[in-house]
Amino acid sequence: MTTSAPSDPPLGVVVHSSWSGLLGASLGALVLLGAGAVGVVLGGWRVIPTGLFVLGVLFVATVVFDYPVATAFDADGLTRRMLLRRHRILWDRVDQLTRSRPGFTAGLRGTRHGGLTAVVGRRRILLVDQPESPAEYDAVCAVMGDRSFDVGLFGGMRPPDGTNPTWLYRSKRWSPLRDGG
Repeated sequence: MTTSAPSDPPLGVVVHSSWSGLLGASLGALVLLGAGAVGVVLGGWRVIPTGLFVLGVLFVATVVFDYPVATAFDADGLTRRMLLRRHRILWDRVDQLTRSRPGFTAGLRGTRHGGLTAVVGRRRILLVDQPESPAEYDAVCAVMGDRSFDVGLFGGMRPPDGTNPTWLYRSKRWSPLRDGG
């Protein structure tokens, strides 16, 4: 998080997806691709092995090109960062910000909310796969300014107190407390 002065809103904030979500999606796609490849090698280009192989290729491509590692919010819009590309969405195109459903491990982690999702037209675009901390939520609202009410980012969208920040398991450079404060 970068700020220009203590009283000014932050210039931008980055919210990260979870390592477990990224690894789980990657491993699942690679297992499907591997099963399809082994089936094609052992049995030839038959319907089931070929179908598994094609699905594996599609899932790997989806993880590499469309599963967000992190999303940066600023005054003009948001930028999703995937493994092999970046996707910029301006606020004028965003109809609504919603929450995704929490993952199947949500009960173990005690989370009620999923990550942020942008609704652009009829598409729902995943921004991060885990809920942000209340401080990160406040920073996103501050960056957006009045637009946060226009896209529905208020009230029940706020994560509960005690939610860990998304940068917690990242390198120290992502922490807004870099100076030891």
